[in-house]
Amino acid sequence: MIVQRPPQNNAFENQQLMNMAMDYTLKNDKTPQPAADSYSVVIADDDRTMADLLATNLRRLGHKVVGIAANGKEAVDLAFKARPDVLIMDIHMPVLDGLNAAREILASRQVPIVLSTGMSDTRSLNRAVDLNVISYLVKPFSPAQLKVAIHLAVAQCRGMARAEAA
Repeated sequence: MIVQRPPQNNAFENQQLMNMAMDYTLKNDKTPQPAADSYSVVIADDDRTMADLLATNLRRLGHKVVGIAANGKEAVDLAFKARPDVLIMDIHMPVLDGLNAAREILASRQVPIVLSTGMSDTRSLNRAVDLNVISYLVKPFSPAQLKVAIHLAVAQCRGMARAEAA
């Protein structure tokens, strides 16, 4: 008999799971991290607990959090003011959702965007693909998944910029 744990909707449980995964990753990942793999990041999430947890994990991974937005409009403003290397954005936020905020940002500036969301439905995925959003994380996710998503998003964005320049 297979028993599947129900999805975690409790922010405290999500935080505990992510902290345990981060501790495990930091203890077991002996790979030296080059300085070039450190990015400035803007986080956009209306759940302040989740945003703070994400910021903590990003700092543990060696990244610099240059701003936290509570809604899509703030994310757009921070994207242009702080000019981060990467944006990590929730989809469902007040004022302006993450996908529309991504559309506004990408219309003026090519920047890697990682969507961090509880949504894994086909409609949300298709909207993200249509925007050329490069990375998509379904909550709760581990720090190792976060690390991979950021590095893939940056590499893909750089590859697209090189292709456009050629």
